Amino acid sequence: MAPSSAKIKEARFIIEDEQTQVYILFQAEGDSPIGVQGWHHKTFPSSMSVIDIMNSLVDDDPLLWPQKAPE
Repeated sequence: MAPSSAKIKEARFIIEDEQTQVYILFQAEGDSPIGVQGWHHKTFPSSMSVIDIMNSLVDDDPLLWPQKAPE
């Protein structure tokens, strides 16, 4: 198995009245599996601030989020 890595290229936060949508764009390098590169999406409640969402990424790996590109 060859080395593999992924880095965040862009993060978008769409703040709405009742939810915050987060889109993270990953760039895969090396021998990364299919489904790593591209946009990953998750929705959070509006009660969570952007700082809280960023801190939650330590435990909630965005690479495991479903893939969905922003509109």
